[in-house]
Amino acid sequence: MIEKKNTQKSIQTDLSLLRVQRKRERKREREMSSPEDGVGDGGEPVQVTMAKIFSSIVFSCVVLGRFLTKTKRAKTTRNGSVLSSFQCETNPSKKASEKFIFVTSALWIVSIIIIIAFELYEQFTRWHYIMYCGSCAVPYILYPIWRPFEEDRGKPLLERYIVKANVWIAIFSFVGNYVWTHYFYSVLKAKYTFDAHRLNDVPISMFLMTHAYFMFYHAMTNSILRKIKTSYEKDVYRDVFYMVVVAALAYTTAFMETLTICAFPYWEFTNRNMAYTLGSAFYGIYFIVSFPMFLLVDEDVLSAKGKKNVYSMWRVVWESLGSCMLVTLLLDFVRVGMTDVDFTMKH
Repeated sequence: MIEKKNTQKSIQTDLSLLRVQRKRERKREREMSSPEDGVGDGGEPVQVTMAKIFSSIVFSCVVLGRFLTKTKRAKTTRNGSVLSSFQCETNPSKKASEKFIFVTSALWIVSIIIIIAFELYEQFTRWHYIMYCGSCAVPYILYPIWRPFEEDRGKPLLERYIVKANVWIAIFSFVGNYVWTHYFYSVLKAKYTFDAHRLNDVPISMFLMTHAYFMFYHAMTNSILRKIKTSYEKDVYRDVFYMVVVAALAYTTAFMETLTICAFPYWEFTNRNMAYTLGSAFYGIYFIVSFPMFLLVDEDVLSAKGKKNVYSMWRVVWESLGSCMLVTLLLDFVRVGMTDVDFTMKH
């Protein structure tokens, strides 16, 4: 019995020493790969570069916003109903679904903060990653089926917005991991270094986690883009403003994820500063396509002529697949036009 306890203590000590050694090795690798920490390719601190980029984004949005004309509804909106322009008032099912997505997302975001802050990932095995990431993604899918929203009761399963949203995002995030991750491997020399079950050399846990991330991102940007469409008169100025905001949201979303994931040491880049600047633009290509396309799903359930404009599940599938094809082309155009890197898909 005593020998067994001593053996367990010895194993725990060895594991602790191994973790310390791995931390030191990662720190040494980062120092060797980025000898001028915080300095971009242009010789200036990366913080200065990012400040310039975001200042330009804000300036563009503010200037273009001056040319917008408010709708009559926006002018007469009372203070108590300000949120209504962010919510989908034309489709109760979509409105309820987006509220559910925000609440669910808040839970896993808090859990990630805890895991990163206390470095709990150091205790994770490949099965822990699967279980944790699965627990973040599965509630979006199963809970609305188990307990349908009041607005969805009596509706066939495939006609509920939350089901359509899950299908759209599941397709988009699957292609993003299975195919597009290899662009990051090739162009930005990124790599996942934690022990994981893999599909096409991408951790399966990332397929699950991406679903949770993308559900949150797209519900959030739905609200912002809807605000623009419902608050301002449709004209050429609004169209240009809308496109600029989509690009701004895409870049900002990509940058914020890159910034936060850098606290996780097992997603590595050869040049971390390049990942912040150019990598965010590269990743943002996903969202330039997906943000406006995802918003359209069951957004205006009645057309201008009064006809029903509800998406069928087939339309959801094909539009998601079409968006994936466009993103793939744009990523490859950028790779061919701006780099001399060959694209390879590892197995």
